[in-house]
Amino acid sequence: MNQVQLSDVQIANLTLLLTIRDGILHDRTAACCRFALDAIQAERLGTMSVQQLMAIVANLGDATLFPPRRDLVSLLDIPLPLVRPLAAVHAPRHVTASSAA
Repeated sequence: MNQVQLSDVQIANLTLLLTIRDGILHDRTAACCRFALDAIQAERLGTMSVQQLMAIVANLGDATLFPPRRDLVSLLDIPLPLVRPLAAVHAPRHVTASSAA
C-alpha cells in the first residue's frame, strides 16, 4: 500500500473539501449557505468520491483552495463574546469570476 505524505496546506484543503462534501450530502441548502457555494459547485462536490478529492488535493500541491476571511485579524483582536455576532454581520464575500476580474 502506498502512503502519501500530505503537507499542512494539503491536509487543510482535504479536510475542508470532505467537510463540504459531507455537508452537501446531508443538507445541500445549508451547505451552500455555510460555505458560500453555488448550485454548480455543490452538485460537482456532492458527486465526488473521497478518492477523487484526495487525488485533486495531492496533485494541487501547496496551493490553498480556501483563503481566510478579510476580517480575520479583526476577529482575532476583538473580545471573545463579540466574535460570533461580528462574524455573522461581516460575512465573508463569495468571489465570483465576474467580481474577480
